[in-house]
Amino acid sequence: MEQKKRRENVAAGTVGAFLGSLAGVACTVVIGQMGYVASISGLVMAVCALKGYEMLGGMLSKKGAAVSSLLILLMTFFAHRLTWAIAIAPELECSIFEAHRAIPYLLKQGMLNGVSYWGDLAMLYLFTLLGAVPTILGGLRNTGVPELPPPPASPEAAAAAGEADFYPAGKHWLRPLRLSTFLSMMPGLLIGIALLAAAVRQDAPIPLSLAALCAILSSFLVMAAALPMTRVNQAEAYLFVRAAGHLWQVNLSALNAMDTYRFTEKNVRIRAVKWDCLSTVEQERAKASILRAIALLTSGQVLPGSSLSIIVLPLTDFELVKEDRWSWHGLYSLQNGRQKKIRIAKAYPNFAPVYGLEPPQEPVHYRWGLCALALILALALGAAGYGLGGLLDGTLSGGTAAPGRTGPAAVTARMPEGAVSRYETNGVTYQVDGAFQLTGVNAFHDSVTDADYTLAVQTGADENTATDMLLQPISDYRTSPQYDYFQFANAGAEETLVPLTAADGTEYRYEILSLYLKDGRAVHVGAALAEDGLLVTVEARQGSGGDGRKSKDIRGTILYMLENLQRTGLTQAEITEENYQSLFHLAEELDFNHTAVGYIKAPYDMFGYDAFVDAHVPYSDSPVFLDGGYTLRSKAHGMEVTVTIAEGESAKDVVDQAYTALELSGADIYPEGVSDTTHFEDYDIAVKQAAYLENGGTVPRIAILYADRKQEGYYLSAQITYLPEQMDGDYPALRLELSSAYALTLPEMEPLSP
Repeated sequence: MEQKKRRENVAAGTVGAFLGSLAGVACTVVIGQMGYVASISGLVMAVCALKGYEMLGGMLSKKGAAVSSLLILLMTFFAHRLTWAIAIAPELECSIFEAHRAIPYLLKQGMLNGVSYWGDLAMLYLFTLLGAVPTILGGLRNTGVPELPPPPASPEAAAAAGEADFYPAGKHWLRPLRLSTFLSMMPGLLIGIALLAAAVRQDAPIPLSLAALCAILSSFLVMAAALPMTRVNQAEAYLFVRAAGHLWQVNLSALNAMDTYRFTEKNVRIRAVKWDCLSTVEQERAKASILRAIALLTSGQVLPGSSLSIIVLPLTDFELVKEDRWSWHGLYSLQNGRQKKIRIAKAYPNFAPVYGLEPPQEPVHYRWGLCALALILALALGAAGYGLGGLLDGTLSGGTAAPGRTGPAAVTARMPEGAVSRYETNGVTYQVDGAFQLTGVNAFHDSVTDADYTLAVQTGADENTATDMLLQPISDYRTSPQYDYFQFANAGAEETLVPLTAADGTEYRYEILSLYLKDGRAVHVGAALAEDGLLVTVEARQGSGGDGRKSKDIRGTILYMLENLQRTGLTQAEITEENYQSLFHLAEELDFNHTAVGYIKAPYDMFGYDAFVDAHVPYSDSPVFLDGGYTLRSKAHGMEVTVTIAEGESAKDVVDQAYTALELSGADIYPEGVSDTTHFEDYDIAVKQAAYLENGGTVPRIAILYADRKQEGYYLSAQITYLPEQMDGDYPALRLELSSAYALTLPEMEPLSP
């Protein structure tokens, strides 16, 4: 029965290659998560993709090899990046998807080790190449069923069939061709590795990275161009025989693997059997095995398409088509009547495939033209990749913002149109637009842009601390379906933080992050870090009615606040465990005459290091530090204020905790004088008023319980208590100053008569 010819289905083969490449991706990720070098998974990627194409496509042609190679390149890059994303997602406290998108920015900012990242990718591509070459070669071998020659027509012809001429390949005759073919693979890889190294030294810019990948791609293209010569380079593994009036090609290794035809006991599982490596006895055995196989094939006892007919291949009706300096090109007949191409190396002394041709007398020549083509192709594709990367980098660095964009958002300081207001905190004086409404300690609201500003000062900070503060909004919104994209003001700079000189001459390094949500809201964070570790952070939360113009104004306001910072001479860098209590002073820098600034310890986990927070209390000669310095209490002119840092889920939670503590203290609370807790969720500020009696129910008290968010999970908690029997002529002024300091409208209370 005539066997049907295998036909190639490119669409199905592409699906198979894709499914196979997914197996390679899984292997890369799994091996990487086990803590091992995942380079070897490149072999799996190449083999699975190519075999997947062959299984669903029916056969692996040159077109299939090209399609599969492109998929292998893309999926290898994706698998490598996914492996790193899975590894860094826990560190960034974000999803794998967000970590995958953030890798280019992290590389650009030096937050990932570029040498390790690009080095692993280069090794993965090298191993992928090692897996792809033999698999493609195997797939492109003869897939048709050879036509067996007819049996001898007479006893004389059968006797002549026992006579044969054997033509083994010449020793080292292929060395020049092999060397030049190998060298042709190197330009793309070497140029790609050099470009990757340059990308690492320059913080992995997009143009150099794409140029490197395109240069490596050229090695795959050269490999595809060199595929026809690869069979020529394997000539030593084949033996040509003239017997029974026909030409035969014998695969020595495959024939020796068949038990009934084995001719050598040498270990040939790793290295192919070569004729010149066999002893004289083994060569005679091989000849006998070959002649026995030829006899079976010509006797009609072997079915067409059997493995023996592929191993001892009859080149029936061989027809020479053309020749070049390295090989002869010919055709031989298949069982279905079609013809199959074959390329025979000019590596067999005294042998030519047809009579009348001059056999080769010396080793084949070098093929330097392919090396030159490989170099030109690597340079051309590298240049094209660099140009494409430049266009992509330009798109990311300017123009209309797009989701996931991390390019720069230019910022110009926005000067207030009217008066300005000055405030002091932790040894730093800053100023804001006088039209802003004070909503809390170092907190303001701008009704024009519908933005809420909060300023914080830390000491002992470093660049990692500043970066963490900048990236906090990304962590907060990483899983939110409203997340859209983020931008940095100076994303194109070489350093994460860029220089900034403040109004008093202090040198800072700063950056501004803008994170946008799909509902129109935005979060803008500016951080300025001084050389002595002073870190000033300004956060602005923009309402849902925001637009591009408002965002620009908000970023400009943040930059204005950072540019106009002034040190008061007392910095948190000078505040220590030994001196913080002695730094209690009248807040003259805020034009206060009755309110003081004192410093209390902050919980270590609040900032990750020992720090102090400023507290506004009535100025007196005898402030009291409680709880080992974590609480400050001071009273004067009929008002007492107690300030501490409390932990809680919200400001309301902190105020409710404070009220519970007041109840447990034994105070005689007057139920009708207790208000509900008012929680301003947009600012995370809460207030509650409580009235109670002291001294046996004879002295009234009013307590204002207040909480204001300072850090995630940490709140400034204050209890402002009225002492009517101690009120004097300065009480009204003190009440107004405390109202300003805490952005509250503190109620009036009449002094008690003596």
